[in-house]
Amino acid sequence: MTQRVYFLVSILVAAIGFAASTLAIAQGLDGTLIVSNRAGGSISFIDLTTGVEVARVPVGPIIPHEVDVSPDGRLALAGEYGPNSEPGRHIIVMDVANATVLGRIDLGPNSRPHTVLFLPDGRRAVATMQDSDQLALVDLETMTVVRTYQTGGREGHMVRLSPDGSRAYVTSRGAEGTLSVIFLVDDSDPVVIETGPGAEGLDVSADGREVWVANRQGESITVIDTESLEVVATLDSRPYAGRVEMGPNGYAVVPNGGGGGEPVPQYLRFFDVESREMITEVPLRDGQPQEGNFGVLIQGGMVFASDPGEGTIQVFDLHEPGNGRVLLSNHDAPDGMAWSQIRLNAMMGD
Repeated sequence: MTQRVYFLVSILVAAIGFAASTLAIAQGLDGTLIVSNRAGGSISFIDLTTGVEVARVPVGPIIPHEVDVSPDGRLALAGEYGPNSEPGRHIIVMDVANATVLGRIDLGPNSRPHTVLFLPDGRRAVATMQDSDQLALVDLETMTVVRTYQTGGREGHMVRLSPDGSRAYVTSRGAEGTLSVIFLVDDSDPVVIETGPGAEGLDVSADGREVWVANRQGESITVIDTESLEVVATLDSRPYAGRVEMGPNGYAVVPNGGGGGEPVPQYLRFFDVESREMITEVPLRDGQPQEGNFGVLIQGGMVFASDPGEGTIQVFDLHEPGNGRVLLSNHDAPDGMAWSQIRLNAMMGD
């Protein structure tokens, strides 16, 4: 047995004790949930058919915060973000089926990549370079940086792409909080849009028409029209909302968490994207004031919410969000998540 992949026997033993209600909520989902672990300096691979962690890949002490998966599900990417005292500089490239690290792409000094995303072609990716306020474009076949783009903001932290991959949207938490629109296919200067204090989490609607930005310090969500590049609405959020996830089914999910030195009640808010109206909100940690933040992922009609502080991943039915269950507990500060349609070879018997 290696230190990274558990044999099928141990997986089945663990699965026997797994709560039936937890498995039921993920019924119909298969593939692998891939999770970046802040405290452990590792990436977890969770088989959704059994609800069991089947591999944990150590990636070093340069802490990963986010993870992404290629369109074909075969590769995963994470950034070496690291603590303030030791910022990272590499993109970690992983093989999903075998839960192994294939290599690292060096972004150079003063980079500190937080978010790495595949472009639709699956051959290239973009990565935020927070410490230099740039966005890197990398070629995954040559494992090199192709070019960099200035963001025009300060402390570019998170990035999302237009559906066709021609634009990147980068939030900057510094100063007043901004969204930078970066044109990947030409040399146009970025368009910088003021959103609100602590601009951080963001996502693009499925039709590509809107970008929603969570202003973590401003208790607001800014909605930007991607054609006019103007703010068209401002929505209320709970304190310290730091992530936005917009699924293909017309919903947006926004978790909030503690921050700024004070605990707050924590919730998942569910919005209708078209009307921009809040549908409902579900308490996390029983709605008691707590510190900490949450990651969020919509996949297959389910919402996965990771809680680094509590070490849990909860699962909610997007259409009946009140019936949440704990998928994983006692984990090493789970944060960003992604989904692959591929199950690990250890589970497939290869």
